Amino acid sequence: MLPGLFEWPYMEAEHGRPDQMCRKVANRRRQGLHRILSLDPDQQQVVAHGQGPAAVLAGAGSGKTRCTTERALRRLSEDRLPPDSMVLLTFTNRAAAEMRERLQQGLPAGAELPFIGTFHAFGRQLLRKHGQQIGIPMRATQMDGDDSRRMLDTLLAGVLSDRRRRQIAIDVYEACTARGLDISADRDFPAFHEALSETEFGPVASARCLQRFRRFETQKRDSGLLDYSDLILLSSRLLEACPDLAAELRERFRDITVDEAQDTDGAQFGLLKLIAPPCRSILLVGDDDQAIYEWRHARPDNLKDFIAQFQATVYRLERNYRSRPEIVDGAGRLVAHNSDRLDKTPRPVRSGTGDAVLQIHLHTDANALAESLASQIRRRLDDGIPAHDMAVLYRKKRMARLLEPALLERGIPFEVRGSMDLLGHADVRMMLAAARLAANPRDSGALIRLAELVPGLGSRGVGRLLSQPGSDPLAVAGQLKPGTADAALELHQALERLRRRGPEGLVRWCQETPLFSRWLRRHRPSQATPSRGHPRLEAVQRILNRRLDTAADTAAQRWQSALETLGAKNGDEQNAGVVLSTIHAAKGLEWPEVHLAGFTEGLMPLEREGRVQNAAEERRLAYVAITRARERLLMHHSDLLTLDGSLQTRPPSPYLQELGAGPQRHDHRVTAAAAEAAPKNGQDWLAVMRKQLKQGEESC
Repeated sequence: MLPGLFEWPYMEAEHGRPDQMCRKVANRRRQGLHRILSLDPDQQQVVAHGQGPAAVLAGAGSGKTRCTTERALRRLSEDRLPPDSMVLLTFTNRAAAEMRERLQQGLPAGAELPFIGTFHAFGRQLLRKHGQQIGIPMRATQMDGDDSRRMLDTLLAGVLSDRRRRQIAIDVYEACTARGLDISADRDFPAFHEALSETEFGPVASARCLQRFRRFETQKRDSGLLDYSDLILLSSRLLEACPDLAAELRERFRDITVDEAQDTDGAQFGLLKLIAPPCRSILLVGDDDQAIYEWRHARPDNLKDFIAQFQATVYRLERNYRSRPEIVDGAGRLVAHNSDRLDKTPRPVRSGTGDAVLQIHLHTDANALAESLASQIRRRLDDGIPAHDMAVLYRKKRMARLLEPALLERGIPFEVRGSMDLLGHADVRMMLAAARLAANPRDSGALIRLAELVPGLGSRGVGRLLSQPGSDPLAVAGQLKPGTADAALELHQALERLRRRGPEGLVRWCQETPLFSRWLRRHRPSQATPSRGHPRLEAVQRILNRRLDTAADTAAQRWQSALETLGAKNGDEQNAGVVLSTIHAAKGLEWPEVHLAGFTEGLMPLEREGRVQNAAEERRLAYVAITRARERLLMHHSDLLTLDGSLQTRPPSPYLQELGAGPQRHDHRVTAAAAEAAPKNGQDWLAVMRKQLKQGEESC
């Protein structure tokens, strides 16, 4: 039984009977009691934890967010902690929003919430309130990581002419700041020097880089700029320089929770120790088996160091409520091959189904993989499985370029997480706007987009054209200003040529139409060179051509068929479809059915220049990917794979053996003899498409 659960005071009105507000409070407390008692025994121990340091080792699907939220609710309501004495630090803004929503549901309406946000958000708030004490203006401007690296690169260019060497220096700087080292602090200066010396820099080059590092720091301060590392480093510098402020914060904060603690870096862990309350009530929640950001300088050993340095109580949440037993057991066997991990044993709560929960699909090459995977998803959709219940995960973003055409061809709605999908790029949207306007001259949305091709034709000019009677607004463009009218009529004539040519000639029209080709050169110079062509536009054209092979003969029907092929995604709308995502972007998410594209040696684990750089983290990435699946996990291998710029023959991922005997094998591979003996006719588009897609991928 949890201590204190029945000790909440029974509030009454002055006449001795509960008033309406008292009944609301009592009902809310009964609901909270019901929620807590519905937790498993391990989760209840975490919720009951009061003061003192503790580490919660929370495996995948163990309900850690719910558990953490319930503990925060209990501390706020039962232990009467003031909201401003509690801090809940998360790894992402998405996690912070989820935790905030859950707390709001459990607290009375309008109740004050504790601080809930990322380490960077905490540092930003601290510097905004108190940064002036160390010379940080209240209205300092935040710049993103790209701007910060570009600024440092510009400074380093004065001493390093080689771009590659500048990148190495930038990597050293970022690694040092992630460790909590401050280039402006004399005590940390030798560590920066040592880090540079361990690379290819000699004494002279190291000294010059260090001088530019310090100039970078000075230039940011003089310009009133902060980058992401500053939000942590300057917060620590502030607390070290202002001991009274640090003491005030430590006295105020009586309970600190850190979610996804395995993803914190050295600088964040240092800041945590500076604000640790005297009662040492810090709860670190994490799973070193899901530490997948060491490449971004995360330090999974923070969990171990915290347990050792703070003498923390350790709780284990090992029950997996998310996935079928085959998935939980296979993932557990896989990650157990990592040594030096905190001891934990994932245990499935759900029962097995007897179905083929784990499957491995073997393919001849990457294009065959994409075709087969898309066909399987199409069959699942036809069986009534919602598109948003499925996800395709991959190790490298380039896999999406192979998958998108295959999904589009089959009319499968999808969305790409963590990067822009094929139809989301500006040049593709512009090309599709031309196709829409060729099919329907009064398509106002397409005309508004294509107005960018016509100098001087803004939204007001488009509105004037659309207000005129007639089936083709551009045909009456003579009323516009002379220069604009000439360009608008030129576009009208070009669209007439496209309408007569048909959707098969869309890319050629884009290349031959001066208005469009000039726009391409202005906005997509890397896509508009003769040597590279326009690979994205050409990929869309191939998708259209495949659909048009079976379309009706009339021009109107062919345009309609072409637009229907691409109508499921136009780049402007959110689409609740199949999710395409890197494994990193999928962390924290889950789906009933997950496809792993590229379960091949060289991709999983990923090799660079012929070797795996961090074998333990690569295995953890596979563990994270596998545990995103609730009902079914399908792994897809390709014999032929492009690695380091060359086409190579590779076996399935070595992780397949580590999963055990669970995966059911499906061999879709075609032998060379069978491929040669296959009939060659007009319908044999697959071989042609593979060759074209390969050429497009190489040009990308």
